Amino acid sequence: MGFYSASLPILGVYAGLNILINLFLAYRVSANRVRSKVMTGTGSDETLYNASRAHIVNAEYTPIALIGLVVLNVLGASIYVMHIVGLALTIGRILHAIGVSRTGESTAPRLVGTLLTWIALLVAGIGCLWYALV
Repeated sequence: MGFYSASLPILGVYAGLNILINLFLAYRVSANRVRSKVMTGTGSDETLYNASRAHIVNAEYTPIALIGLVVLNVLGASIYVMHIVGLALTIGRILHAIGVSRTGESTAPRLVGTLLTWIALLVAGIGCLWYALV
């Protein structure tokens, strides 16, 4: 099927959305740094710490999931598989960021966001193996 396929725009949508989510989370860290006058680390500022954690965790999970989407596209995966991965990742990252930004404690958005992100990674990983080997 080749690298360019009908699923390439799907890949672009989810990559674009997740890049913008990451940029928004980075902006929140920077804005909180200016507000708290803490330029390195987080000091004792809980709001800065939570914003920083939301951004860090997003930066840890999102790239590998997007790589999975690229590989799925290259392997000619079904658009449904790509949507499952993309939607679970995007909704999961938004919910997780909301939950972590509010408090360091466990929250429903944080837990559901983590679960959706892991589902996205699981489906991407199994999908890559499936499309590569079957």
